[in-house]
Amino acid sequence: MSKTALAEPEKIAVKRSELRQNQSRLLKKAKGRTILVLRGPSGGEEDKYVLDKAYFEHLLKRNSALSETLDITLDQKLFNKILAVADTLEKDLRSGKLHSFEEVFEEE
Repeated sequence: MSKTALAEPEKIAVKRSELRQNQSRLLKKAKGRTILVLRGPSGGEEDKYVLDKAYFEHLLKRNSALSETLDITLDQKLFNKILAVADTLEKDLRSGKLHSFEEVFEEE
């Protein structure tokens, strides 16, 4: 998804009775980062969200990536190794010691 997909989602508040009456039209609005917020009745039931599947999957993937990054940064030994290697990457790239994925795994 694009950088704009990382922005806060646009929320459209909808009453449940309104959704029942205009379901097709309203569900079409739940595209991209636009979310329908189904308002719970005044009795206290929580609001529900209706969102685009691709946007939901993007959020899950992003959450997973953030979790992995956090795990790596919390592993002090691993993180220090990564930082040490990062210092040599630029030099190795210029000297031709690094190869692309395609170069390494190309079939002959």
